[in-house]
Amino acid sequence: MVDSEAALTFESMKADLIRSFPGQFALICGQRLMGVYATLDEAMVATSEAFDEYLPAGMPVLISEIAEQVSVRITATPHRKPVVKAAATKRAPARP
Repeated sequence: MVDSEAALTFESMKADLIRSFPGQFALICGQRLMGVYATLDEAMVATSEAFDEYLPAGMPVLISEIAEQVSVRITATPHRKPVVKAAATKRAPARP
């Protein structure tokens, strides 16, 4: 099912990716191939790091297995959690 810009990008690159990286995982954001990873876990970590470092929150991504018959395809739109400041805790005074 091709239903996003990233999915269309993957489909347009699929033949080349299969020749070069069969069985690995492609990370795509919009029209850009962000990287190819040996495992799904590595692709997910790379996605998290990309959002921490340079991708804007809410930017949809696609992680797809590189295969003729894709069995793993993840689409996500990560959002940053709001930073919550820890409440100050009162400590009992030290006893002499």
